[in-house]
Amino acid sequence: VALGRYPHTPWSGRLQRRDRAVVARTLERVGIAELADRPLLDLSDGERQKAMIARALAQEPRVLLLDEPTAFLDLPGRLEIMALLAALAHRGEGRAVVLSTHDLDLALRTADRVWLLRDGGLLAGAPEDLVLDGSLGRVFARPGIDFDLESGAFHRRRRGSWPASVSGEGAAAAWVRRALERIGCRVVASDDAAARVVVTSGGGVRRFVLEHGGERTVHATVGGLVDEVRRRRAGSGDAAITSSGT
Repeated sequence: VALGRYPHTPWSGRLQRRDRAVVARTLERVGIAELADRPLLDLSDGERQKAMIARALAQEPRVLLLDEPTAFLDLPGRLEIMALLAALAHRGEGRAVVLSTHDLDLALRTADRVWLLRDGGLLAGAPEDLVLDGSLGRVFARPGIDFDLESGAFHRRRRGSWPASVSGEGAAAAWVRRALERIGCRVVASDDAAARVVVTSGGGVRRFVLEHGGERTVHATVGGLVDEVRRRRAGSGDAAITSSGT
């Protein structure tokens, strides 16, 4: 981290009192003060990335320019790094953080402005505006892939979608919808559904009720529900079910 002070040191390269104070303050800001005496090679990928950010921050830049700072990190590590960078940009110190990334979801959740590069052109704006005007969907368009304006996520386009409805609130119902979409179902209003799923929760027990073809089955897990939906889709002649698990 002290190497970040090199542009501010005299020809001898020795750190002055102010340089040491900046280094100590930077370690605290990035949250790695307790790692100050650890060899760099002993750090985890996330800790090492924080150390690199701290080294850049020790230069006291007005613009912090980073290339793929979340690459090779697991999901919690990526979230932590992006939250750190957002905090550094919003401290009111006149500092901007500019970074490149292929992690679209994190960019949409944390960036104040997004620059989209395509065919030598530049589209810029708030992430929400770029979603709503269709720019994001067009830039990342691929055959068989659709961009969902509401969720901000990409989904595989499936043939022979089986219409199913989901009733219930909270996280369980949301994950049931995701599970049905994952296996090729199209989540619709109950009036248009071939099958209906009701999510219930009482006394600490969660149940997933499937109603289809005049029959009703009750399942304790989403996995059990999905297996039953697959079986019924196959029985109804929906060819898409044969490849839904791949």
